Amino acid sequence: MECLSCSHLKTAEMWIALEPLVSTENEISIYRLESIAGRYECTISGLRWVCESKVTLLYHFSSWDPHRAVLQSMGYRQAGPLLDIKIIEGKLKEVHLPHFACFGARVGDRYDPAIKQKVRVLHVEGRGVSIEQVDKVTRFHVKILHPSFSLRGVILQALGCSVHCDLQIYRARTAHLTLHAYLMPCDPALTQAVEKQEKCHGSTRILTPRPEKSQWLTSDFYLTTSCPSDVNPRRLELAHVDPPNFFEVFIRDADLDFSLNLSCKSRKQTIWNHEIRAAEYRGSILTSDQHFVDLHQTALIDRVSQVGPILDRLLKSGVITADGYSDVIAERNNQKKMRALFDGPLKGCGPECKDRTLLVCGFIF
Repeated sequence: MECLSCSHLKTAEMWIALEPLVSTENEISIYRLESIAGRYECTISGLRWVCESKVTLLYHFSSWDPHRAVLQSMGYRQAGPLLDIKIIEGKLKEVHLPHFACFGARVGDRYDPAIKQKVRVLHVEGRGVSIEQVDKVTRFHVKILHPSFSLRGVILQALGCSVHCDLQIYRARTAHLTLHAYLMPCDPALTQAVEKQEKCHGSTRILTPRPEKSQWLTSDFYLTTSCPSDVNPRRLELAHVDPPNFFEVFIRDADLDFSLNLSCKSRKQTIWNHEIRAAEYRGSILTSDQHFVDLHQTALIDRVSQVGPILDRLLKSGVITADGYSDVIAERNNQKKMRALFDGPLKGCGPECKDRTLLVCGFIF
């Protein structure tokens, strides 16, 4: 993930990306991770941990809904996914819980570093709920030393906050072009909820970049198009709700490329603009038997800006070899690197490797 609002707060920490094994219990996705001593990051949730010996852990996303009233009464709001984590084997030295709050954005004409002091962790154990301090706050995580586990999630003591957000576009399976545009905080649990909801109706995703800067939670936004269309609702609030709200964009006579524009009401400016190519929205239905990676190869080549981390994750997960890594990284710019990746190591690879590639690109993007 990249955000221009807090890019000056980057750290040089290195983490080994791990893809979890996924199982389903009572329609809930359960993620299993196993590691030896080292520093690791889950490719699905962004959960990080440090261990000095072998560790096996399970986790799943949980709903904030039962705890919203308590948080609101104490002046807190959720700032990341709520994770139910269980340690099956071993001990963790550190755990780093993911959050979507942005600490680099300015309020008015200044940056308030004190906002980090308002970060806490909600800990739910049995019927008890507690608010805990954290050991360290970074751009995308909070660190907890020698953690015990049950249900935990990052919260923020603030009436409002600037958040890293995502805009995900799905093409509905309808006769005329209908898009669902989800504006939401960068929470992997929300992404999972949207994906599940849209796949149930046969929709396919059109890959687009995220907004480059963080946005203020509870702000109102408008979505417009460069061609005649009906957009409903006219206004949408950036909020953490599950499942997320969305704009429905209906275009009766779609035939050419067109642009989508997202504007913030309070700032009176466009904060996101993207061109939707005819080949993308036609292909999402007409060639739905193709893998998502094949379908959106051109979009990935054009828009991925951090090729290095993608290659690192693909190498560590076994999708590409060390020789393939060297061939791709030797190219001069990002587009040539991505093109070399598709024409070389990923050419002819099976659905499983493409699924892993999609997970990696979705996490970095």
